[in-house]
Amino acid sequence: MKRILVGVDGSNEARDAVKLAEEIARATGCQLIIACAVSPVVPMQTAPELLAQAAKWQRQEHEQAKATVKEIASSIGPGLSVETIVLDGAAAPALSELAQRAEVDMVVVGHRGRNAVARVLLGSVVDRLLQISPRPVLVAR
Repeated sequence: MKRILVGVDGSNEARDAVKLAEEIARATGCQLIIACAVSPVVPMQTAPELLAQAAKWQRQEHEQAKATVKEIASSIGPGLSVETIVLDGAAAPALSELAQRAEVDMVVVGHRGRNAVARVLLGSVVDRLLQISPRPVLVAR
C-alpha cells in the first residue's frame, strides 16, 4: 500500500478513523491523506444580502475545515508522511473523486451511529461513499 485517504469532519468518529488509519499506515509504511469536504451553500433566494451571507459562511466553513485537518494531522505521531486537503463539494462524492485522482489504496471514515429512520431522512456519507467509491472503504466503529 502507498496511500490511505481519511475523511474527517472533526467528530469523535472521524478521530477514531484517523487512529485506525494511522495504525495501518505505520504497519505498511504508507502515506496518510487527511481530507475534509465543505459542502457548497446554495441560498433558496438570490437576494444580494443572502448571496453575500452564503459566501461569508462558505469562507468560514473552509477556514474551519483547514483548521480541522491541520489539528488532526498534528495529532499523528512522527515518522509518517501526512498530507492535508480541504475539498469543495458534498463529502461522499468529493472523497470518492479524490480517492480516484490520488490513487489511494483505501478510504477510511468514521461511522455515525444513526438509526434506520435518520439514515432514510438525512442520508449518510458513509452509506453513499460505500456505494460510489472506486477504492475499498474501511469504516471505523
